[in-house]
Amino acid sequence: MEKLSLDSSVAIKWFSKEKDSDKALNVLNAYVDGKIVLITSHLLFYEVANALRYKPDLTIENVKKAIQALFKLHMKVVDLNDKIMIKSTEIAYQDDVTVYDAIPVAIAETEEAVCITADEKTQYNKLKEKHPIILLKEYKI
Repeated sequence: MEKLSLDSSVAIKWFSKEKDSDKALNVLNAYVDGKIVLITSHLLFYEVANALRYKPDLTIENVKKAIQALFKLHMKVVDLNDKIMIKSTEIAYQDDVTVYDAIPVAIAETEEAVCITADEKTQYNKLKEKHPIILLKEYKI
């Protein structure tokens, strides 16, 4: 079964109508239907909650429901240990991205998965040549 390391830029689109939300929902539905495995870290929950908090069209109740929905998905959540953090730091230095942006890529490499992201400018364009990463808009289920 295909394994995807989930970047928060994809998960945010599950709860906020924006470009490629339909594609993000296809990923979610594939996971719910048991066609793919989604892997993430606890950091995703913080990042999604924070991003949704600043969406002007979402209320506090919307954000609270989104947080509950994320936890109810029971994705494979890996602990951020020294191995993943060191790998993330190496990627950040080598490819000029933030450690935050490197974490799902490091997880993908550690878990023999592919990182899926909607962050074309900051993350995908800098990492696509050397790391297992795919852009949401190009992903085919």
